Amino acid sequence: MPNKASEAVIRRIWEMTAKRGPIGLSRMKRLLELLGNPEEDLKFVHVAGTNGKGSVCQFIAFMLRAAGYSVGVFTSPHVMEYNERFDIDRNYISDDDFCRIATYVMSFAEQVNDEGYGYFSEFEILTSTALLYFKEQSPDIVILETGIGGKMDMTNVILNPLVSVITQIGFDHVDMLGDTLSKIAEAKAGIIKEGVPVISESSELEVKEVISDVAKEKNAKFIDASLAKYSINDYSEFMDFDFEVSDGTDKVKMDGVKISLIGEHQIRNAITALLAVKSMRDRMLIDIDESEMREGLTSARNMGRFEILKNNPYIVIDGSHNPQGLKAAMETLKKLRETIFKNKRIITVFGCFGDKEYQDMTEILRSGLTAVDANEVIVTEPVSPRALKAEKLKKLLEDENIAVTAISDEETAFDRALSSGADVMLFLGSIYLIGDIRIFFNRKDGKINV
Repeated sequence: MPNKASEAVIRRIWEMTAKRGPIGLSRMKRLLELLGNPEEDLKFVHVAGTNGKGSVCQFIAFMLRAAGYSVGVFTSPHVMEYNERFDIDRNYISDDDFCRIATYVMSFAEQVNDEGYGYFSEFEILTSTALLYFKEQSPDIVILETGIGGKMDMTNVILNPLVSVITQIGFDHVDMLGDTLSKIAEAKAGIIKEGVPVISESSELEVKEVISDVAKEKNAKFIDASLAKYSINDYSEFMDFDFEVSDGTDKVKMDGVKISLIGEHQIRNAITALLAVKSMRDRMLIDIDESEMREGLTSARNMGRFEILKNNPYIVIDGSHNPQGLKAAMETLKKLRETIFKNKRIITVFGCFGDKEYQDMTEILRSGLTAVDANEVIVTEPVSPRALKAEKLKKLLEDENIAVTAISDEETAFDRALSSGADVMLFLGSIYLIGDIRIFFNRKDGKINV
């Protein structure tokens, strides 16, 4: 957990960003100029999308590390602590380095504001902190995940990534990105750079058309990961699958690929990541062989994504914080009901934000749990003013097939699930909630799981 100095810096970031300036990249570019343009000394893989970004980042990072590369990863949001966002070779930034660099970044706030750019946003401070930290530590490659969108995202100040990746696109942040898949895809496609190949995972025609058109404008090769055909050999705590994909000029085929991230959506994420790595290898930007790719895919971990913290009984957490993510979680649960969760009693704990599409999410949750005869639910509230009240969530969710208990305090909800005697305890929803559940588990289990 962060020390008191780190907590003080985080509070200062929040206080400063309460009066941030206008949206745009001009302020970020000016800040980076004052910091010496650290991004110019780094090599990047740039990843955008709605769902699957974090998992794709980790798949790519683990494959590159298996080939001997030092890899930095900047992702958001964090699950348990801010330090997770700044990762080099599975080591998070120290509290001392975070405090030192973030404080230095914020020292330019008044100057930048006086120049007419306005005050920093939280993500500008964190992205700049990451870029300075990575410049200091000099990893071989940095995997940079966008925060929101792509075109106007603060990470989009980088000019020439090794490859661009756009994961599954869905409806999220519609107030900022647009209310259609085409509009959202247009925002995400803003990361595509001149001559840099882009791998896209979405199968929807309107998304493909937007990304393909932008790629043509930028003379960038468009690699469509959604064309991959795969078959699942084992669906349990390890996924085993065969796949092949061809774009007419190139064919990739691998059998018996194993990943420890659970769910069919993770197979698609793994294929997307593999095609990104292969694109870099084919252009001789990296040196990696198939055995190293396989090793990296198998060893990849991503905290809070259908993560099994314990078995006997099973304790599972999943940050399914939007309808698309929750649908994937329900599909995964359905498949596991046929294997490791067969004949087991399941209790679900769920909490979400009131500014998310919570009505759609409750419908997905209700139908998904009913389909697998998991009729016990505890609804709770993430610690945030944005949290949807547990009593309101209860009214939306309960019916003749599902018994719902509302417990507003999330730790009390966690304790109630643990004392229920269930064989499977499934914690779903807001990443704020999932992070706290992981903290409660570590506290009671006596160890930190990474």
